[in-house]
Amino acid sequence: MTLDRRARPLDAFPAIRSQDAGVAELAVREIYGARRLNLPRGHNSLNVRANHWQSGTLGVSYCDYGGPAQVEFPAAGFFRQQFVMRGGTDIWVDKRRREVTAQNMSVVPPFTPLVIDFPVDFDQMVLRITVDPLMHKLAALIGAMPSRTLEFAAATPVGDAALRLQRLLRFFVDELDTSRAKMPAQVLSEMEQALMVAFLLGNPNNYSSVLEGAARAPASWQVRRAEEYIVANWDRPITIEALARETETSARSLFHHFRRSRGQSPMDFLKEVRLRHAREMFQREGKPVTEVAFACGFGNLGHFARDYRRRFGERPSETLRRRRS
Repeated sequence: MTLDRRARPLDAFPAIRSQDAGVAELAVREIYGARRLNLPRGHNSLNVRANHWQSGTLGVSYCDYGGPAQVEFPAAGFFRQQFVMRGGTDIWVDKRRREVTAQNMSVVPPFTPLVIDFPVDFDQMVLRITVDPLMHKLAALIGAMPSRTLEFAAATPVGDAALRLQRLLRFFVDELDTSRAKMPAQVLSEMEQALMVAFLLGNPNNYSSVLEGAARAPASWQVRRAEEYIVANWDRPITIEALARETETSARSLFHHFRRSRGQSPMDFLKEVRLRHAREMFQREGKPVTEVAFACGFGNLGHFARDYRRRFGERPSETLRRRRS
């Protein structure tokens, strides 16, 4: 048996490459906090390929055990969601069985034991979100600290909101693989934020009716205050918590009515501000494209060049060449 050499998500962050069950069990305990790795009777080896990236807020993993195997996890302080890439499986959440497929996802609540079966020809990505940051994001969206524990439905049907979450997660993983841990801090922070918001909107929960309900209109000064805050802090991570705090309203109301009155979202406005600063840096300082893009909060050079050309009618390199000529 040989290890599969095909490129997989998060291959820039390898965690386990092993055919030895003992080595794999030690690794899943150390890296993923598992309690035990079980193999069926008569099976003594695996072909494990697992990758893992972690920040203080999010963890993203890819795993293929080459099955069959079963992994037991103790209660942990984060929400967990599986995204099936191939096949399907059963999980046991606090000893209750759930079926997980590409069409039937599930959010595992925090502080709950979990058992996952890994059959042959099954692989997945897993998103983990620490409890406190997610609760603060929810509070910023609804404009108040949640009065109830956040609880998700046992199953998430794959509709538009769930598909947006999947696409965003895959984009985030691709960016991590491309940057290989060199993503600018403000880009990483804002992408983590976007994932948390998409997670809350993409999975039915006991706050869904509030998140999806009509938003109360903020005053015009609150929209202006949001613009002023973005202009003053364009080179730092812009969080919805900060915008909600500065404008004294819920982020959901602010975003809805910012778009309604300005024709764009606060984050679109932030991109415009950062693009203007990038152009000024090219014209004034003549710094390289990569350096300016990262300094202005753009982690993907291809997207930066595309957005810059749409805004100014020329590529960044053309602006820079004219300044140097």
